[in-house]
Formats: sequence, C-alpha cells, structure tokens
Amino acid sequence: MKRLGVVGAALVLACASSARADTPPSMWERARDPEAAEAFDLHQAVQRRLIRTAIAAVDFGERGRVLAMLQRAGAERSKSALLRFDLGHVYVLLDDHARAAQVLDAAVKAFPDHPAVDQAWLRLALACGHLGDHACERRAYVEVLRRETEELMRATPTLNLAETEMHLGDLKEAIAGYREALRIAGRVPARETAPLATWGLAVALDRSGDGLAAEKEARFALEMQHSMGLPRLLRSTDVFFVPDYEIHWYEGLGAAARARAATSPREATAFWGQAERSFAAYVRGAESKHDRWLAIAKARLAEAQAERARAEKRAPSEKPRREPLDQDLQL
Repeated sequence: MKRLGVVGAALVLACASSARADTPPSMWERARDPEAAEAFDLHQAVQRRLIRTAIAAVDFGERGRVLAMLQRAGAERSKSALLRFDLGHVYVLLDDHARAAQVLDAAVKAFPDHPAVDQAWLRLALACGHLGDHACERRAYVEVLRRETEELMRATPTLNLAETEMHLGDLKEAIAGYREALRIAGRVPARETAPLATWGLAVALDRSGDGLAAEKEARFALEMQHSMGLPRLLRSTDVFFVPDYEIHWYEGLGAAARARAATSPREATAFWGQAERSFAAYVRGAESKHDRWLAIAKARLAEAQAERARAEKRAPSEKPRREPLDQDLQL
C-alpha cells in the first residue's frame, strides 16, 4: 500500500514549491543566453497549465497538450533542468510511469544539485513504485528523506519507504519505518498517515509471524478509520497497491481481526468468510508472480477456512438477528 500524498493529492502545492525554486533570468541573462530564457518561459507556461488542471476537474486532455509542448521543445534532452523535471512530472500525471521513471532518473543524475531536484526525486519514487521497481523506489525515497527536514513533508515518504522495505523482504526495517511514520503522524497534521501506517504495520507483523499483534493493529486501524470518517480508506484514490492484489491481504487481515472479536457465531462466520475470500483472492493473484509471501498467505487462507467452518457449526444454535451484517463488513 502506497500513499500518493503530495504528488497526487496536492499538485498545487507541489507546483508552488517548484515555482519557489525558480529564479527568473534577468534582462542581462536573457540577452546572454536566449535559449535558456525561452526554456524558462516554457517552464512557467507549463506550471500555469498544470495548476489549472489541479484546481479544476482533472483534465487529461490539457495535460496531453502540455506534454506535446514539452516534446516539441525537446525537453527530454534539454539543457534546462526545469524542462526535464517538468516532462517527468507530466508523465507521472498521465500515468505513464515507465516513461516518467526513465526521464526523471536521467534528470536527477544530470542535475543533482538543482533547487528543484527534490520534487523530481519524490516523483521518481512514485513512478518506480507504480512499476514495482522497488530497488529504484527505495533509492529515491532514501534520497528524498536525506534532503527533506520538515516532518510534515517526511510523513508520506517515510510511510511509502516502509512499504518498499516490506516488498524487498526486510520486515525489520519495514516495521521500524511504519512506527516512525506513526511518530510523525502524532506530531503533524497528516490525517490519513496514522491509519495507513497502522495498516502497514499490521501486515508487516503478520508476515513476520506475529499474528496476534497483527490483528491488534488491524483492529486499531479500523477503529481509527471509523473515528475519522474514512470507511473506504484502503480503496480511496489517494492510495494504490502494487501488485494490485496486495489489497486483499489488508482486507483479509482486517476481517480476521473483526472475526476474532465477534460477539456471536453468526458474526464470526460472516467475518471469517470475508477473510477467506480475501486471502483466496490474494493467493490467486500471487500464484503466478513468485510472490515471496505466498506460503504465509496460504496458511492464512487455511486458518480462515477452518475458523469459518467452526463458527458455522456454532451458528445454528444462535437466535437469528434481524439487522443485516453487510454494512459491518466494510473495511
């Protein structure tokens, strides 16, 4: 689970931050280097157009036109760092993550000390995350956190780096990273960070073999979502999963946690059934991917099947409830 954070949900702030890093060329600089002056003017035009697409409903057509402007100007091989960063940014916004990663990786290497490179590193991390290139993603997030000192801006990179460490199989680092994200969330106004970090911590603990602690954290995450009015947080547009079947582990663990705390056999049957379906979906997705967590997922699935069967045997002796459980099954 990754959070888009500042790059996806706050494009206006990102553009403003980039604008603050810009220094308009003076009259004398324009006369001395007209090509650089033209590149800066194009950069400013790109920023204005991107801000408009963020304020209004997302306009992929306008973003496509911005891409065409940059391509006509030869931005990918430009001597202007700003145009190369802009090109990578537009590819991210158009969900062309392969091209974004290619352009941004070359740009941050070519202009490592440019004032606007910090945002480029963050966009590179997200592009690599969408591609499942976790080595690139980790390198980029480590660089982002090396450069960024403001805790509010460190929240999402810290959360996403923890997830990257889990994908790479380093559960110890992942658990430490999720706990660091929780610490930051307690100090800054990062509303979704706390429940998302708690979800990540729950899954990391589960995969490390501490199922009881994992279910405790999953219940805590569900309680936070409920209290914050975020019932569909895991399936919100601010969150993405790579591979896409990864979400089923989170939902399966949440259902198992609720089943364990159920107050009746009927409730337990319903929640264990949901856990069973979720882990079965994870296993189906993972079987063809050489997924490192497949064996544990199969064990979780077998447990959910057995617990559901036990709860079903107890359910006939229970008086039926009038109200449906469907609304309680939402994570």
